[in-house]
Amino acid sequence: MSNQKKQISVKEGLFTWPSSDPHLLGSRCVACGEAFFPRRQSCANCQGEKMEDVKLSKKGKLYSFTTVRYQPPLPWRGPEPFRPYHAAIIELPEGVRFLSMLTDCDPSSLKLDMDVELVIEKQYLDAEGNEVMTYKFRPIQKTRS
Repeated sequence: MSNQKKQISVKEGLFTWPSSDPHLLGSRCVACGEAFFPRRQSCANCQGEKMEDVKLSKKGKLYSFTTVRYQPPLPWRGPEPFRPYHAAIIELPEGVRFLSMLTDCDPSSLKLDMDVELVIEKQYLDAEGNEVMTYKFRPIQKTRS
């Protein structure tokens, strides 16, 4: 029996993992072209039932955000209790908007419509000691020329 610890996805089908080039996995309606994340079995726009799986863009925009400060209920396995975290609505070029946590950011530097990029990070360790990985977004650092 192997004691080797692994990195596993928090939920199968949310993003490509393991991968050196991870992407969120969404779906697109064949009839009207509407895109969704997470994947759907039918279209909420036209009620079409033919959906195709798509890899979504890794870069998007910060549509909305807030800092959350509260004691999470048990059995929460995310950030330590009382540790603030940043929640955001991310908008991807495909027109998809969804909730995500932000990482690697100074809350005072967050601005609506700023560029953000996908990262995959450890959320917690499971009972076997495996790293449970989740998706987050971080601001894209602008380089000066």
